[in-house]
Amino acid sequence: MENLILMPLRIEDLLGMIKASVKDALTVLPQENSKEDIPEDLLSIEDIQKVFKVSKVTIHKWKKKGLLPFYKMNRKVYFKKSEVIDAMQHKKRKMEV
Repeated sequence: MENLILMPLRIEDLLGMIKASVKDALTVLPQENSKEDIPEDLLSIEDIQKVFKVSKVTIHKWKKKGLLPFYKMNRKVYFKKSEVIDAMQHKKRKMEV
C-alpha cells in the first residue's frame, strides 16, 4: 500500500467512473468470446444436430460410446468436421456388413 493516494471525490464522480469501467468491460467481452475464436473445421453440438437430424441426447450417447471424438473449449463441446465424417463413414460400413 505504498502507492496509496487519498483524494476527495464526489459520489456522482465515483458512480460515473464505475459506470464507465463496467461499460468498457462489457464491450470487450463479446469480442473476446466471438465465434471467430473457433476454427472453421470445428462443429458444435447444434451443428451436428442439424446435419444428422438427431437430438442432443443421441449426440451425447454417441460421445459416451466413443463413436464421436470430441473436444472441450471453454466448457463447450466441439467436434472436428473431418473426424465426424470419418466416424459416420466407419459406422455406415459397419452397418453394411
